[in-house]
Amino acid sequence: MKYIIKNISKTKVSSLSPRSKEVSLIRQLIVDCFGKYNKPPKTQLELYKIGKMLGKGAFGKVNLGLHRLTRKLVAIKSINMDFMKEESQKKKIMNEINILKSLRHPNNIKLLETFQTDKHHLIVMELCPGGDLLNYVRKRRKLTEKYAKFVFKQIMEGIAYLHQNRVAHRDIKLDNILLDGHGNIKLGDFGVSRKIEENEILFEQCGTPAYIAPEIVKDMGYKGFPVDIWSAGICLYAMLYGNVPFKAN
Repeated sequence: MKYIIKNISKTKVSSLSPRSKEVSLIRQLIVDCFGKYNKPPKTQLELYKIGKMLGKGAFGKVNLGLHRLTRKLVAIKSINMDFMKEESQKKKIMNEINILKSLRHPNNIKLLETFQTDKHHLIVMELCPGGDLLNYVRKRRKLTEKYAKFVFKQIMEGIAYLHQNRVAHRDIKLDNILLDGHGNIKLGDFGVSRKIEENEILFEQCGTPAYIAPEIVKDMGYKGFPVDIWSAGICLYAMLYGNVPFKAN
């Protein structure tokens, strides 16, 4: 194959057979994208150029990424495989991935692909260059009523889609609401989300203290969908007033 490609490189594309033209164009694509003659990526990870860190959490970090073939900017969440050794943590991570795979809505973050290396499990998602809504509000102290209404409508549309598909997010907060390059929002971070049955009662305490509904704190069982609505209401208050209405203890 190397011999064929090297000889084709010395021949004008217009004089080649259709099959040879295809090989030549593929070779040129590899050269353009990777800058290395005759060396396609050996692993899935090599398809991406990893950039600066965008955020960090309990399970790993999120970096800016560039897909070398499409030249598309993405967000790459890398999870240390050490976390996957514990069955409970592995279950949480796989649950997040499965929920992301099921989502197809403009106001929910889009999963592009997932793959593994020896040390990390990687989740590739669409990039939201506007950052998160918390930083957006902080920079402006608060939002105008008109823009807050625009954003809140999209938050509720994203939540409505989740609930229609039996998904409770359970950690709606300004930090987990992302902005694309056009000022539209995407719900992100489905780490504690769950697919729930109709009328199912949940007991797991999760979410962020300043945003969680009272029934979660009471530890007497709660329904997944109403707690998302409560958290969305806290977000609306924070957008209009620049702070949350209740302080976490």
